[in-house]
Amino acid sequence: MKHLVKLLALLSILVLAATSTLAIAEEESAHLSGKMEVGVSGVDTKDNPARVNEYAKYRSKDGVNLAPSLDLEYSSKKLELGFEGSSMGPRDQKYDFGLDYSRIFKLDVEYQVFEHWKDHDNLGHIGATMRGDIAGEQPRVTSDATVGQIGVDTIPEANERYYQELDNNYIITHREMENDAELRLPTLPNVTFHAGYRIEEREGLEQARTSSKCNQCHIQANGKDIDEKTEDLTFGATGKFGLVTIDYEYLTRDFNADGNSPSYNYVGSGATHGGILDTATLLYYGEELTYGQTPDSEKDSHSVKARLDIARGSSVTASYVKADIESNKDTDPSYTLNKSTLKSEFESFFLKGSTRIGGLRLSLRGGTYEIDGPTYTANFPDLVGANIDPAVRDTATGNVEYESAESREVTELGIDGVYRLATATTLRLGYEYEEIDRDEDELGDTETNTFKVAVNTRLNKQLSGRISYKYQDIDDPLAGPKTGILQTAAYQDPNFPGMAYDNTANYLGDPGNGPAVYYWNTAYPNRMLDTSMSPEEVNEVKLSTTWAPAANVAATFFARVRKEENDSVNYEQKTYIPGASIYYAPNDKLNLTMAYTFNKMETENQMCVGWYHG
Repeated sequence: MKHLVKLLALLSILVLAATSTLAIAEEESAHLSGKMEVGVSGVDTKDNPARVNEYAKYRSKDGVNLAPSLDLEYSSKKLELGFEGSSMGPRDQKYDFGLDYSRIFKLDVEYQVFEHWKDHDNLGHIGATMRGDIAGEQPRVTSDATVGQIGVDTIPEANERYYQELDNNYIITHREMENDAELRLPTLPNVTFHAGYRIEEREGLEQARTSSKCNQCHIQANGKDIDEKTEDLTFGATGKFGLVTIDYEYLTRDFNADGNSPSYNYVGSGATHGGILDTATLLYYGEELTYGQTPDSEKDSHSVKARLDIARGSSVTASYVKADIESNKDTDPSYTLNKSTLKSEFESFFLKGSTRIGGLRLSLRGGTYEIDGPTYTANFPDLVGANIDPAVRDTATGNVEYESAESREVTELGIDGVYRLATATTLRLGYEYEEIDRDEDELGDTETNTFKVAVNTRLNKQLSGRISYKYQDIDDPLAGPKTGILQTAAYQDPNFPGMAYDNTANYLGDPGNGPAVYYWNTAYPNRMLDTSMSPEEVNEVKLSTTWAPAANVAATFFARVRKEENDSVNYEQKTYIPGASIYYAPNDKLNLTMAYTFNKMETENQMCVGWYHG
């Protein structure tokens, strides 16, 4: 069915395009115009160019490129053609082609190429340990089995691989072609048929990071090959029937990832931890397992929108979306799944209405959407040679059923009102409500109430401004249940009063409760607190004013202050962002813009300082 849909789409676009192109010979009074420019672009960057532009302009390395551009227009009584193309280098190009035949058939084709510099984390800031600390084992930044210290001079091979990863340039090249066609038949003047075809390709290298066991200390980074292709096909129609407008669109999408996935080596330094060699404590010791895999997927969606225009500027809009997504997940050596295809469903319905009551412009909106993620069973192998307490072992091995964390039902409501206080001055008030009901009980449910107020004014022809305030009250934000380490006098560890502990004799090869402290008999039993990266209360103020003394000169000053708080985890964050921009156009062909932004963020958080060292 997929191949048939693609074939029909391509045939419909090609047939319509060919029919319109043949009409060129019948036209009279046609004329062709255009212009061509030839220039050069150059780049000279000190230090790392990734610090200059996230999206690379012109070229990724220093040098000079030829930078031509071409604009062509063809026009006749029935046919119009247009072409625009510009190139600043091999990785910065854009081309547009447009066709309009008697307003019956329109075709727009766009192709562009650009580069994206991706994030590169050297892992030096992560967790309780750093490279070279406590035998120098973590964090790792290489996929090779180094068996020992990473980055220490006594192992030249490890050093070489470590610095090789640090020298990687993580750059993704995007290539995208988008085609949109419209057909208006004279026999159906109130209906417009539309179709589209889009291809996006991503190639290059980006950093992949993974954690093993203890999250903060066992971090590894590798370069991940990116070779991805996304194909979209759309069909639909828009009809206008009096006061009612109805739009329908069908989308089918195929995503394929052919790049090689990075791998993680479960290796040890030969050290003994609590009387246990690494070979006995690591489930996948000696194995090289892949991570950061992006599965191939298919998506089909149907969307319907309807709008009713009522007298005096009032309208009602409704929308419905139904989507099905399938992704392929192959079993790998680290576990087995009970299914090879994971399926998700998305369904939403939203309603919006707006009207005017005197000097008040009022709009109401509300809706709900549901995500039904995949459920599956994963089977992890038993720890080889283990005689661990079955109650402990069963938490990590055997069949475990998982519920997708994305599965949820969300309800949203909102109301906005705009009232004119005086000439060129308006007051805007708004309220939003959101309820997230997650299927996974441990993730909890979240309710958010948002209140907004803003004033826009134009004091005169030269000076205008805006000030706004937003307050959010968030009940039970998304948290990590029982991940925070609790310390209280109610627990009496023989070695560390105030800490809970477990009998170390329950673990393979441990000599019993000695003076040593191990991660499994201290950190795990104390994980009783919920953690969160989300605030419970937000206050935010924004200010912006623009002074334009002339048509070609303008100066804008802006500021933003935001405060986030979460008393449950003693978290507070303050953000200050003032700035200014100046615009000047000395003539019609030249304009200059200069801007400055200052960003200051203060974060205060009561947290567990990493005392476990690898």
